[in-house]
Amino acid sequence: MMIKLNFLLLYLLRLLKHCFVIFKYCLKIVQMLNFHRINCVGCTFFPNLYNLYTLAYPPQERRSWAGLEYELNYEKRFCAHALVQNDKFVGFFNYWVFNNFYYIEHIAVVPALRGQNIGTEAMEIFKSQTKLPIVFEVEIPDNPVAQRRIHFYEKLGFSIVTHDYAQPPYEDDEVLLPMKLMTNELDFAEANFTLIREMLYEKVYHYEEEKPLAPKGELN
Repeated sequence: MMIKLNFLLLYLLRLLKHCFVIFKYCLKIVQMLNFHRINCVGCTFFPNLYNLYTLAYPPQERRSWAGLEYELNYEKRFCAHALVQNDKFVGFFNYWVFNNFYYIEHIAVVPALRGQNIGTEAMEIFKSQTKLPIVFEVEIPDNPVAQRRIHFYEKLGFSIVTHDYAQPPYEDDEVLLPMKLMTNELDFAEANFTLIREMLYEKVYHYEEEKPLAPKGELN
């Protein structure tokens, strides 16, 4: 009798463990994070995206409504996505596609949902689906918040590019902001830093660097 009870108990424990595994798998599917493409200001979730966009980034580090609308309408390299979980807006992920690399321009998670690894999952999904190097800007690590942000990206496999970099202004009356670039392919970014900066300045910011005057005798 005791042997039968032990066998039954063992069977129930195994069944419970199996059910728990199935439950965790189903829960993961239910909570799966999705990238919902936004093509215009009239698209679903755009109001959520723009509200969080203006909350998460100061004016000098983001576009105006008109600027964002322009990129959505006319720039095929620009990709804006709402992060959606269980049909609920939880954040956004905006990036640019170039021939040799991807540039993540902005990413943010709804404040009430931070600390739930949504940003980490979004970055991991993006990394798993991209074959080219990834580049993005971060603030100079001269304060605890910026240092924590950089540490977060380092844990995801990104490194700081050693070259000096500055973010061009989104509006004409602003100044360049000292920043750093981070990447998951450091050798590529170090070797192609000038190309990356020129592409960002020209295509993302529509900014022209002042060219030094050529010496006399070299002008055409």
